[in-house]
Amino acid sequence: MLGFLKVIKKNKVIIFVALISISAGALIILTGMTLYKMRLDNLNVDENLNYNSYKYHYALVSEESDAPFWEAIYDGALDKGKELDIYVERTGCNLSTVYPLKDLMSMAIASRVDGIIIESNGDEEIIELINMADQMGIPVITVLNDEPSSNRKSFVGVNSYNQGQIYGKQVLELINKGKKNVTVLLNSDSRAASKKMIYSSISEMLAGKDVYVRSTNVNTQTTFSSEEDIRNIIRDNQNPTEVLVCLTAIDTRCAYQAVVDYNKVGVIDIIGYYDSELILSAIQKDIIYSTMTIDAKQMGAYCVEALNEYMQTGQVSDYFSVDLYVINKDNINDYLKTD
Repeated sequence: MLGFLKVIKKNKVIIFVALISISAGALIILTGMTLYKMRLDNLNVDENLNYNSYKYHYALVSEESDAPFWEAIYDGALDKGKELDIYVERTGCNLSTVYPLKDLMSMAIASRVDGIIIESNGDEEIIELINMADQMGIPVITVLNDEPSSNRKSFVGVNSYNQGQIYGKQVLELINKGKKNVTVLLNSDSRAASKKMIYSSISEMLAGKDVYVRSTNVNTQTTFSSEEDIRNIIRDNQNPTEVLVCLTAIDTRCAYQAVVDYNKVGVIDIIGYYDSELILSAIQKDIIYSTMTIDAKQMGAYCVEALNEYMQTGQVSDYFSVDLYVINKDNINDYLKTD
C-alpha cells in the first residue's frame, strides 16, 4: 500500500512538472508570435514611409581642420542642393575613426556618387584620386585649395593674392600704430600653395616698410599640437612678435587663448580668420584686432551650382570667386546686425 502511494505521488510530480513545461513552452511560443507580429507591423509601417528621391548625389570631402567653417560650407551646399533636387553628403562625418583625406576621397569614389567637392591638401595621391574620379565619370570641384594640374572641373574659393593684400592692409594699420615684428602662421603639413601665396602677398604689401616679417610653420596634425606651437611663439622673448597673422580659425582661437593666458593682451595684436562667436567677442573686447571671413554658405552653394552646371551642360566656369569681409572694432556692430 505504501509503495502504491509513492507511485501516485511520483506521478503527480511528473504531471506537475509536465504542466509547467507545457505552460512555459506555450508562453515562449506566444511571446515569439507576438514579437514576430510586432516586427511585421513595423515592416508594414516602414513600407508606408515616404522616402525622398534626388536627381543627383554629391559628396563633400574635407579633413575638417576648421570644423565650424566646414559646417557652414556644408549648410550652404545642403540648402542649395535642396533647391536643385540634389542630396549632398558629408563624407566621413560622425565616424568613430578619423580618416585621412585620401581615404575619405576613396570612400566617395567607391560610393559612386554623381559629383565630389573636395578641399585638396596638395598631396600627389589626392591629385591621382581626382583624376581617377574623373575617369570614372565623377566630376570633381575643388574648394578653398585648388589643384589646377588635376582634372578637376572648377575651383570655388578666393584669390590668394588678393587675400594676402587684404591681410597686408590690416597689418599696415598696426604698423602705423608702432608695431614692427610680424609673424604669419602657416601649416606645416600642407603643400598647398595658397597659403604661401597669401604670405608672399602680405610681404609684398609690407615691402619698404620698417618692419620685420617672418612666417612660422604650425603643426596642424592635432588641435593640441597647433596650440602648443602657437604658445611657444607667444612665450618667445628672444624674438618676440607684436602682430600675429592667423590663416585658419583654429590658429585664431589658439592664439586668442594663448594671448589671454600669458597676459599678452595689448602687447600682441591678432589678425584672425573666420567669424565664430568667440572671435567676434574677442574683437569687441579688443583682444583680436580684426578678422577676415569668407562667406562659407555662399562657398558651399557655389560648389553645388558648379557641379550641377557641369552635370546639365557638360561644361562649367573654371573659377568661382567667393566674397571676403574684414571685421574689426569699427564695423563689428553693423556686421552683427546683418548676420
